[in-house]
Amino acid sequence: MQTKPFYGWKLLCIFWIIIVFNFTFPTFGTSVVNTYMAKAMHLNRKELGLAFTVFSLMAGWPGPLVAMSIRRLGIRPTLVAGTLLSSIGAFLMATEVNTVPEAIIVFGIVVGAGVALAGTIGPQVGIARWFHKKRGRAMSLVLTASGIGGFIAVPTLNLTIARAGGNWRAAWWLMSAMSLVAALVAAIFVRESPAQMGQLPDGEAITDGGAAPDPRAARASHGVYKTTEDWTLGEAFRTPTIWLLILTYLGFFMGFFIYIAHGVLHLEGLGYAPGKAAESISIVLISSMIGQTTVAAIGDRVEPRFISAVAVCLYGAGTLLAIHAVTPALMYSYAILMGTGFSMAFTCMATILSNYYGPKVYPSLLGITTPLGTTLGAIGPVLAGAFYDHFHTYSQIFTIVAALCFLSAILYLLAKPPLRKSPHATSAPVQAA
Repeated sequence: MQTKPFYGWKLLCIFWIIIVFNFTFPTFGTSVVNTYMAKAMHLNRKELGLAFTVFSLMAGWPGPLVAMSIRRLGIRPTLVAGTLLSSIGAFLMATEVNTVPEAIIVFGIVVGAGVALAGTIGPQVGIARWFHKKRGRAMSLVLTASGIGGFIAVPTLNLTIARAGGNWRAAWWLMSAMSLVAALVAAIFVRESPAQMGQLPDGEAITDGGAAPDPRAARASHGVYKTTEDWTLGEAFRTPTIWLLILTYLGFFMGFFIYIAHGVLHLEGLGYAPGKAAESISIVLISSMIGQTTVAAIGDRVEPRFISAVAVCLYGAGTLLAIHAVTPALMYSYAILMGTGFSMAFTCMATILSNYYGPKVYPSLLGITTPLGTTLGAIGPVLAGAFYDHFHTYSQIFTIVAALCFLSAILYLLAKPPLRKSPHATSAPVQAA
């Protein structure tokens, strides 16, 4: 029997803190910070979108390197390196950046790379290793850090800037300190796998003979597919399912990138005061709790692809509603729809990949699908800026995003669990938690 309390739940809390400190503040909080920076540096919408796009690409493109680092060095060294890089980048933003090229290099490349190394990939891999039956629940809980952290980040950084007399650099001083704290937390508390602690996934008890319970012996009473095989990367990418899932990024993921970069400016164009407009970002992010708690409750009982199909429809409906959100009631309504839909789809994507292809290949899958999805998503801010500069409205690009979201719902329904072409294939659902 296990003599120590299961470390997985404690580790989930550690990952949660690291995501908040090193991922959500520079990713979501800068939607406010960059608005102040754009006004101070006289940036047009396309230049602002370009800086955020470079950041978004750097937060995703190094995915294969992140996966390689996790495989060769481990989750902990990867997280420590990323948080330290983010801290250095934030320090440079606070002290050195004065031009658009400098902002692109420091915010886009340096901070973006730090977020890539110590963002959500490492924690997601850790959760996949530490949890099997309860993977959907655990993945949902750790990813609540994005919504809660973003909800905290936006008003916190806005208040920091206000107390500094409108100086946007004060926000970067705070983020530099937070990433440094995250580095210390990662170095002290992160553990690689249950085996390192003499434990088993989900806190299962070791039998008297010392053998782990065989997950193949269990079958799902609720029909959620969780493979019991270790797929290879080549096998995964030879299935149409993986490509259908990647294409869904064109809807909700691209739309979310657009809103984070341009949402405040869109609402200001509709007549909202800057503070009220910034509040919409907070509502979107805190509403993600609705989606994530929903996935936590049913993600191990209902196929995540079905949940995702509903989620992207919610996000698409919210995007359409945002076009004419001229009243607070409409603003709150679309923000709740967008936040709920995005969080459900994003959380389910992480769960689907590990359920379909197994935890062994999961780091490599994240390392490749993350930059692919990020590339598809990151074209959004520049595209939205170009649309605005030409049409002087965001209506056209928001309509396109909504249409892509509704198309994504169909793609999710088509993305059935893949069958491994192996004479010894034994993939099957396992017992839902």
